[in-house]
Amino acid sequence: MVSRLLKFLNRDIVSMNQAAFVLAVFSVLSQLCGLLRDHLLASRIGPSLHLDVYYSAFRIPDFIYNSFGVLFSVTVLIPFITDIVKRDSEHKTTHGIKKFLDSIFSVYFLGMVILSLVVAIMMPLLTKLTAPGFSALQQHELITFSRIMLLSPFLFGLSSLLSSFAQVQKKFFTFAIAPLLYNIGILVGILFFLPLWGMIGVVWGVILGAGLYFLIQLPTLIHLHKLPVLTKRIDWQTVRAVVRLSLPRTLGSSLSNLTFVAISALASLLAIGSVSVFQFSYNIENTPLLVFGISYAVAAFPTMSAFFTEGNMSALRDVLYRATRNIFFFTMPIALLMIVLRAHVVRLILGAGRFSWNDTRLVAASVALFCISITAQSMVLLLVRAFFAVGDTKTPLRINVGAVVVTILSATALVWCYHHNLFFQSFINSLLRIDGVSGGSVILLALAFSLGQIGNALALWKRFHKRNPHIVTGDGTLRRNLGHITAASIIAAAIAYGVLGIIGGSIDQTRYSGIFIQAALATLAGLLAYAFILLSLGNEDISLFIQTLRTKFWKAKPAVVQQQQDL
Repeated sequence: MVSRLLKFLNRDIVSMNQAAFVLAVFSVLSQLCGLLRDHLLASRIGPSLHLDVYYSAFRIPDFIYNSFGVLFSVTVLIPFITDIVKRDSEHKTTHGIKKFLDSIFSVYFLGMVILSLVVAIMMPLLTKLTAPGFSALQQHELITFSRIMLLSPFLFGLSSLLSSFAQVQKKFFTFAIAPLLYNIGILVGILFFLPLWGMIGVVWGVILGAGLYFLIQLPTLIHLHKLPVLTKRIDWQTVRAVVRLSLPRTLGSSLSNLTFVAISALASLLAIGSVSVFQFSYNIENTPLLVFGISYAVAAFPTMSAFFTEGNMSALRDVLYRATRNIFFFTMPIALLMIVLRAHVVRLILGAGRFSWNDTRLVAASVALFCISITAQSMVLLLVRAFFAVGDTKTPLRINVGAVVVTILSATALVWCYHHNLFFQSFINSLLRIDGVSGGSVILLALAFSLGQIGNALALWKRFHKRNPHIVTGDGTLRRNLGHITAASIIAAAIAYGVLGIIGGSIDQTRYSGIFIQAALATLAGLLAYAFILLSLGNEDISLFIQTLRTKFWKAKPAVVQQQQDL
């Protein structure tokens, strides 16, 4: 059993579509666990003071990870590892990669320990900035939760470091499985620790999940004989080179995370449960982003990096264009269908127990506003990696700064207008069907986030085109295919909306089964229309999707990577 598991984890994946498919499959499983997690939190606790504190407790640990942990993240390390592995191969040695991994591991381990201790001491001051609207009792609980959660960025950072080498070796399974194990850990916290210890039990479930996320990375590294260890012989020249390249990305990641910190702080000043409503809606919208956006961005990045190292710009362009088309192919119809079916989606996922109808309406409206930027968010993930692949980390930083500023200013302005302009408030309430629901201003945080992400994606694409004309050149195929996908998606959403209207009166929508049947029929009609239109247009993407499904890559024999034992 153990040998079969290790063989499965160490299988090679040779194409981008196969890698993206593996990542997407496990991401779907992870997201299903995540949706179950949210269902349990919504039904057992509901949008409340306690859940607001729980979600706010993620802000400081997440900021630490995005400020220090990503200094040595996958996207930065893979180009270095690719180059070092190539040089080691030419000299028939493994000393270079071993020294590199040990040095990075040692610096990260010691740096994160020191930083976590300092932040733990300063936590009472920091939580007043991240949740200024909380009472003294909530602040005390928030401090405790946040200190415990400081373990999570430490473990996530180590996991990212360990998975870098595995991805260069085309081994994506452990990276793909890790998020699933993380959500399983949280489910254990909700189902078993919550009844025993209260909300702090859910927090310990988060740490359990982070621990599993880290442990699953070890078998592949052990198999490859590349498990890093603490060392005093740190290659400071290489570490400085990594930090120098990574610093702009780290600053950009920190600024992106500041968006959530600022929005969470603003939500804490609104009605009770606003932090929870924002997080629930973001988690629902984030599902297609994690399944498709991250899958293709992660799968494409090592290949783009390798092609740039080889000087093969034409191949790099092809990978970027293929990933772009795949992202649009999956995310565009899903985003529009989710907007049409937003109330059904929320009721199916969260509508139980302490999650009221008013909560459903607020989260549904927020989901719709998030969904307008799903494709843009996915493209941001891909384009940032495209910049990193060509060695440019400063441009994404500058653009990201602008996106963060737009998001924060938009959120503040929109919330202010909602509370001080009755016409604007009535327009928003009527448009998104939240008339008579208290706390409606929280949905504008989702709108501000989407505006920032759409602007970010457009600026990244335009700038990448301008800075790399030799890479981003084409014959109009990309534009034509994206036009097909967009038109087919709009028609599919319209058909789904029509089906809802036709069958709405004949199905009991007060029952879970009735809601599910109505949503399933509308979704099926929309997807069938989408597929029919693309096939009629001769679109290549749907043909490639079918071909990928038929590829039985899991039956292929893994390539054997010859490794020399270190002396």
